[in-house]
Amino acid sequence: MPVFLSSAAKVLRSAAVTAGMDKITGINTTALDGIQTNLRKLHEAAHEIASAPARGAEPVEVIEPLVEMIEAQRAIEASATVLKRANDAFDSVLDSLRS
Repeated sequence: MPVFLSSAAKVLRSAAVTAGMDKITGINTTALDGIQTNLRKLHEAAHEIASAPARGAEPVEVIEPLVEMIEAQRAIEASATVLKRANDAFDSVLDSLRS
């Protein structure tokens, strides 16, 4: 059964959808930035670990880069979760527009 909205209700609905999509876009940008930043940290820590033998580094000198790698991995996982949730919200907005 079709739902009929007044022109004022259509404008309000459109404004709400636009505001919601702007928020989702901002969240996506933040999540992608988090992934990119932490991939860079992960790469830097991996390089430091890989170059440790060539520098004659002691085994304890690779502990900090290993911890940094774990931290970066967790941050990437968290950002990926945020991105998935934002995409789920975006799908919900699209579904509501189709209704």
